[in-house]
Amino acid sequence: MNLGQQLSYLIKNTPVIHDAVVIQRAISGVIDYFASSLQARHDTDAKKLLSWIDDEGGKARAWLVGQKKLATARQAALFNGFQAHCLDYDDVHSEVRGHPSAVILSALIASIRLDNVDLKIDGRRFLTAYVIGIEVMALLGKSVNPAHYEKGWHTTITLGGIAATAAICYLYDEPFLSQALTLAATQASGMRLLMGTPIKFLHAGLAAEHAIQAVEWLRAGIHAKQDFLNDKLGFLAIYGQGNASLDLCHWGKPWKIVEPGLWFKTYSYCSAAAYVADAGKLLYQHRQLNVDDIANITLFFTPENSDAALIYRLPLFAEQGRFSAEYILALTLLGIPLDFEQFSATPIPEHIQKLMQKMQRSYQIQLPPHPKAYNGRYVVIDIVLNNGKKICQRIDIPKGSPQNPYSQAEMSLKLINAIKNQQMAEKLTQDIEALATGLEVSRFLMNYIFRL
Repeated sequence: MNLGQQLSYLIKNTPVIHDAVVIQRAISGVIDYFASSLQARHDTDAKKLLSWIDDEGGKARAWLVGQKKLATARQAALFNGFQAHCLDYDDVHSEVRGHPSAVILSALIASIRLDNVDLKIDGRRFLTAYVIGIEVMALLGKSVNPAHYEKGWHTTITLGGIAATAAICYLYDEPFLSQALTLAATQASGMRLLMGTPIKFLHAGLAAEHAIQAVEWLRAGIHAKQDFLNDKLGFLAIYGQGNASLDLCHWGKPWKIVEPGLWFKTYSYCSAAAYVADAGKLLYQHRQLNVDDIANITLFFTPENSDAALIYRLPLFAEQGRFSAEYILALTLLGIPLDFEQFSATPIPEHIQKLMQKMQRSYQIQLPPHPKAYNGRYVVIDIVLNNGKKICQRIDIPKGSPQNPYSQAEMSLKLINAIKNQQMAEKLTQDIEALATGLEVSRFLMNYIFRL
């Protein structure tokens, strides 16, 4: 078997997962997906995309999450992926360096035809498909990164479409899995250049749509009989460092959803800035700190390029600030809450701009990393005051990361805040948990089309 066939074999022959730890991680991921999606259901850009879908029309078959309506499967994948990601509130995975659930779950949900409820899909197979999608996305991510990401590719789309295709093909036990992966791979695109614009969030939707398209085209009889992991012209040869970097020997041992695990967020900015935010909040409480007395600030990142996602050093608009270490730090030092309002498409006020202008980044630091820090990653913030005194704060393991997770109560509150109805949030949580005992998926979705 060639490498693509080996991967296809592993995906296709994975038994439905019953391991309690793995399934609980998958349930948490689905709950967080709904929290992230429903929080964004009234977003201005989401409404614009919804209007475009209405204008395009098509057969209503798949659920637009939180919008009380159906659309085509491709439209639903595009919209749901965009909505789930458009506040940058959704989960990330360190080996992906991107957002897996916004793509994979959007594609899986969009694949379920609600105009044909005779097709029964067991919730346990749905959760297993989701776990497999994350496995594929993380394996590819570990193989191509960091060079792939640092070169400028947005991994949420370049890897996400392939991962979501694997998940859909597993869910329906499609006979053309290898070809589907090839069709998804040839659609891979997406530049990090667009971070700080709505197109960054559209990338998640496009990746989910790529998966739907790959499967639908093959069902229609179009073929793609090539190995997407061809040694010379395949995906890893083009986007990565070649096939030698892909390790399939430890498939599911442990599953990537467990180790290193998903990073959940209760904030609306890039997780790469979470180190800076946690440091800034602690510095704000320092008894010697007065913002007016700051002479200069140095943000130390290690390893070098660990701040690659934070592309804006002096952003002009708050939505760009999602990807700015300087903006996040300025807000925290000024005691401004890091809520959704601070990342809207509005100009950044002058007093925040002035504080950011006192900041510089550096990679010239060689302190021993924390043993549990992913890839030896940490951030140190050095503040020098006008009187020459220095205040310093270091963060190795930010809140929300797998090694420093939120409590169950904190994550439950995220869903409650999104739905704004505690009873409904609790019912949705119970039904998501029931997927693990075989709740039929279309029945689950039909219960909420007109309730959320």
